[in-house]
Amino acid sequence: MTTNLTQAGLLQLDLDAHQALESQRASLDETQLDILKRVLAAASDRRAVGGDIKPSARPTTPHPHRQEESRPPPGGWQDMAGVSDRKTGDYLVRLNIYAQFAESQKAAYRLALIWLEKQYPGTLHRLADTASRRRRIVARSPQALYPKSPSLVNMAEKLIDDWYVDVNLSKQQKLSRLKIACRVVGLEFGKDLVVDL
Repeated sequence: MTTNLTQAGLLQLDLDAHQALESQRASLDETQLDILKRVLAAASDRRAVGGDIKPSARPTTPHPHRQEESRPPPGGWQDMAGVSDRKTGDYLVRLNIYAQFAESQKAAYRLALIWLEKQYPGTLHRLADTASRRRRIVARSPQALYPKSPSLVNMAEKLIDDWYVDVNLSKQQKLSRLKIACRVVGLEFGKDLVVDL
């Protein structure tokens, strides 16, 4: 789907290109053409001084509650155990200044828990003491994750280190557990931690 060229300064773009371009907007007075010229000039300047230009696969627009630019998380913050071949969309995960897109709701949920543990060590230990009605949020073993439902043990997934997580959850259950995780470390869900499922 493309937009029509109706005004001077507007470019004919598909939705992804439009979102990427708009993420670079510095003011409402800029036309799309102004934005493109400014971004290309800045890229040209960086290339002239020997800087690396790495195109972003997905736009990283600042969250409305954040003024600073987001950046990728440190290398050790990746979810190595939760890599999946099933992509269901692009789900933003943002913790303070770090942001990344996950390829599924499950991957976004796992990533958010990993980032909380990396940024605030001890988060998973505190979450292990917090149980929902029949399941724990995280535990040191699959059996401890489902104390009242041993038949669900095979649903547990290893998160990081010796921690296991329940991922057989609805969208609302994932969001509810992330809100609990934020409370445990004194963060505000939707502001300090943003997970768009």
